[in-house]
Amino acid sequence: MGAVLVTELLPRTMPSPVEILDRAVALRADADLLDGYARRLLATARALAGTAAPESSRQALERQAAACRAAARRLRTAADALLAHRRATPSGRGGPPAGAGIHEPRAVPGEDRGARG
Repeated sequence: MGAVLVTELLPRTMPSPVEILDRAVALRADADLLDGYARRLLATARALAGTAAPESSRQALERQAAACRAAARRLRTAADALLAHRRATPSGRGGPPAGAGIHEPRAVPGEDRGARG
């Protein structure tokens, strides 16, 4: 028998302005890490030039570096969006109207929660 997912309406809680700022800072830190990985991948690709390593290895490293840079840009965009949201909402707190909620999964007795994918 398959797993059963039951949802219940829970009150939506919005992060505080400090939490939003913390998340934006964390996203930017992750973006910086990805940029660092991209630099290391490109340095490795340059080091492979002129060696017996297959050209496909260098190209794969360059593709991975490009993916890291693209992900870093998306993380920075997300951080900027969080900060813009924080600035645009009254007192820095955004949120749904009172009484709004979200559907959250709730454990069902006897359900194997590890079986969900």
